[in-house]
Amino acid sequence: MIFAYTFLIIQILYALFTLILWIAWQKLPIYNPVTETIVQTRISVIVVVRDEESNIIDLLNSLSHQTYPKHLFRVYIVDDFSTDATVSLLKHFQSTSPFPLQILELKDHPSAESINGNFKKKGIEWAISESDGELIVTTDGDCIVSADWLTTIANFQVQTNAQMICGAVTFSEPSIFAKIQAVEFASLIGSGAATLQIGIPTMCNAANLAFTRRAFIEVHGYKDTASTATGDDLFLMHKIYQTYPTQVHFLKQSQAIVLTQPQPNLVAFYQQRRRWASKWHLYSDWRVSAVAVFIFMNCLSLLASIPTLFINILPLIFFITGISLRWISEWVLLGSLLSFLKKRHLIVWIFPVQWIYPLYVVFFGLTAQKKGYSWKGRKLDQ
Repeated sequence: MIFAYTFLIIQILYALFTLILWIAWQKLPIYNPVTETIVQTRISVIVVVRDEESNIIDLLNSLSHQTYPKHLFRVYIVDDFSTDATVSLLKHFQSTSPFPLQILELKDHPSAESINGNFKKKGIEWAISESDGELIVTTDGDCIVSADWLTTIANFQVQTNAQMICGAVTFSEPSIFAKIQAVEFASLIGSGAATLQIGIPTMCNAANLAFTRRAFIEVHGYKDTASTATGDDLFLMHKIYQTYPTQVHFLKQSQAIVLTQPQPNLVAFYQQRRRWASKWHLYSDWRVSAVAVFIFMNCLSLLASIPTLFINILPLIFFITGISLRWISEWVLLGSLLSFLKKRHLIVWIFPVQWIYPLYVVFFGLTAQKKGYSWKGRKLDQ
């Protein structure tokens, strides 16, 4: 019965942890802009792209519709050695762009030969050095932003004096696989917002991120985090949070949600999640690592419990009780998150995700121990 009670305790702790996240999410206020505020913040929008010919025009068109004054923001697109028509499309758009658009190509960077795998970080650093914006805003080449995206971010930054702003990201849903990804990703966005609210920042996403030039300079940018090609968002958040623990905020406002593309197939999904999972052992805050280990161990215990049902080690009532507590708490949290993301129609997909999620966590927790992954035709060893 030791295993049975251990299993049940672990599931109870997981359910409590999930409910704590839900409470933190509920306490996080929805941002209501002060319309009387006149904001004159200069913004530099930075996007590092690689092989985005099928998406980049959609992003640029969405930036064209920004309600933020076009003389107050400039867009910097950094091309990361694209092998398709991305650059030619950018240059064609630039000739008639309704907003200031500057194109930088990493192949022209003064130290292009010594980038050593850190292409995105080097691209962002380069764009920042070329820009003069007080506020740096990043997104990705496969994203679409709302018309009030920059206006909402700028107003929020002025009203809160935030040094970093983490925004929400969700997926388009062209397929069943995309719907499953959208539900799973909602849990990541919500967990990142909730843990930030309780003082343990765990994650954010560069597809919707803003930080002040002052903060970036003060924490020395990506210095000391160059050992991995990924983490341009997460590690920077941790550094800024250490310096400004009360000035890193999640922007809970539907007008600032960014729409991005899901992974088209399992191979691409695998490589993306491998890339994300490769960062967990580099966390400098032991609490962040503890959360990651706790979730991994919880999912592992759930998978281990299934065969024990058939050899009478785990009584069925213990299994049903444990998994019910787990699933109910997840429904409560994910239902709230999907509602905020305007994805209430995906609530019915929570159930299949609950079956897949433990397998997913354990699989990527184990495969992340092996270095190396592929991304857009490029093999990286970090």
